[in-house]
Amino acid sequence: MANHSDSERLEPEASIRDEILEQGPVTFARFMELCLYHPVHGYYTRGGGRIGRDGDFFTVSDVGTYFGACIARQLQEMDDVLGNPEPFRLLEFGGGRGLLAKDILDTIGAGEESFRGRMRYTLVDRSAGMREMAAGEVHTVSAEELPAEPAGSGCVVAVELFDALPVHRVVRRDGSLREIRVGLDRGGELASVEVEPTEEVAAYAGRYDVASGEGQEAEVCLAAEAQFNRMASTLESGFMILVDYGHPAAQLYDASRPRGTLLAYHRHKTNEEYYSRVGDQDLTAHVNWSGLTDHAAAAGWRRLALTTQDRFLVANGILELFEARDEADWQDPESVKRRLKAMQLIHPEGMGRMFQVLVLYRGSGDLPRLGGLEDPYRR
Repeated sequence: MANHSDSERLEPEASIRDEILEQGPVTFARFMELCLYHPVHGYYTRGGGRIGRDGDFFTVSDVGTYFGACIARQLQEMDDVLGNPEPFRLLEFGGGRGLLAKDILDTIGAGEESFRGRMRYTLVDRSAGMREMAAGEVHTVSAEELPAEPAGSGCVVAVELFDALPVHRVVRRDGSLREIRVGLDRGGELASVEVEPTEEVAAYAGRYDVASGEGQEAEVCLAAEAQFNRMASTLESGFMILVDYGHPAAQLYDASRPRGTLLAYHRHKTNEEYYSRVGDQDLTAHVNWSGLTDHAAAAGWRRLALTTQDRFLVANGILELFEARDEADWQDPESVKRRLKAMQLIHPEGMGRMFQVLVLYRGSGDLPRLGGLEDPYRR
């Protein structure tokens, strides 16, 4: 039998089959972990070629520089609230190719010099390939290289990180919760197998009323707590900005989603063929914002706001940025195309409402008020 280190030297599907033959059906979370983060052949660990127009999906940073510019504006306000610390530590988890980092630093560099000089930007990504691509812009590390103890003040940023964490799958069958694992059918193909859920999965499902209807499927992201705690442990005080697509638990696990939210992405099209193109397509599930808020409270962080992306960006000046750049390059056809593309960020039927922004705070005293979190449509 091959041991775990032998398995990691194989491609994802071979690794998964090897583990199934060794120990029986594996959790869907383990399957997803190998598909996306296999040390050598994982979807994300291979590098950034899967993202963008020629890849399988876009991120908000692929749409243009406006998103990063708005984040930078919010960071400047946070810096003032914190008393302009020296240094201002900015840690971006899942920073990938460094596109957001470049946009943030370019915006801040064009403004107040003292803030740019005090900022210490660290990009954290588990993919060595991604870190190498971003190394020219900022200091890059893996999570394992971060200090064990929290230090200083600043902000933690994560954009589309939690939707890519491995999830367990569950289903309600004959009134009982079952866990959907990955095994082999009689023909030797990867297939779903239903088993008794682990205590951890069952406890999570009970807490958030997961898959309460007969035949309803759903996802359970146990990995979110450990990921959040690692991020939360980096700062003694400050803010956290989490941007992703998801819902509070009551909406996420509502009966109107009988198949859950798990999807595969390949060449900008979605599918539910999870066992096809193993390691060659993205797998993603919506975020449980209630769960993240609970993890935050347990770690000493308080919620400032959970808002939609369009409200956050408008409150942080994206419309003014559109106008300023209109005056500068309105006759340039390529600039017009970029601006129209960037409008997707705030379109109510697109990214504007699909994505949400959770902002958290760790510090003493009353919760601070941030102009960037006010509802711009009520002014």
